[in-house]
Amino acid sequence: MAEQILINDGIYQVKENDLPCLITYAEKTGGSHFSISMVVDLFLQGQKILFLTAYPMAKDNFFEQIKGHEKNINFITEEKQLETTSQAIILESGNEALFLQALKKLSDLDERIILVKNIEVFSQAVFDACLENKKIILSGNIDKCVAKKQIASTKFNTIVAFSQAEIKLGINLPLLEKYTGYWQGQEISGQVKLKFNQ
Repeated sequence: MAEQILINDGIYQVKENDLPCLITYAEKTGGSHFSISMVVDLFLQGQKILFLTAYPMAKDNFFEQIKGHEKNINFITEEKQLETTSQAIILESGNEALFLQALKKLSDLDERIILVKNIEVFSQAVFDACLENKKIILSGNIDKCVAKKQIASTKFNTIVAFSQAEIKLGINLPLLEKYTGYWQGQEISGQVKLKFNQ
């Protein structure tokens, strides 16, 4: 079941103008799970998604939260399968080459929100290809990312941090409880967390 996003303890529905968005976090701080829940929120509003992650657990988490909508998702492992207009396209975990092909070949790319999760794992080519896109969510540990300077100099409408990055992002975190982050957006800023549905 989908989890609700709370900012300053009020329910918040993610909007397209919250993008581009950077979500940065150290391991086991809650940012990874939050990234998937943010994309789930957009998906359940009807947004089209292109999904690149390094590990299959993210895909499993996504499927757990969108039960009943599986028919709207296409899991793609090779280039010839890119002839699709499914609402959500989930690429084979860690397949950079397939992602680069998807950016060239998808006929509806301009309609899609692109999630690149585990940014610390991917090569410079991924960021060179996608950072110009305004409808993007980058998620991972920016300090361990090869493109950290390029990302830090990119203008994001929203930055969500679950731990203080070493590289300057123009966001200073208050003291945060476990699994709580800080959302700095154009319209709203404050502490952000997930409300887990029972």
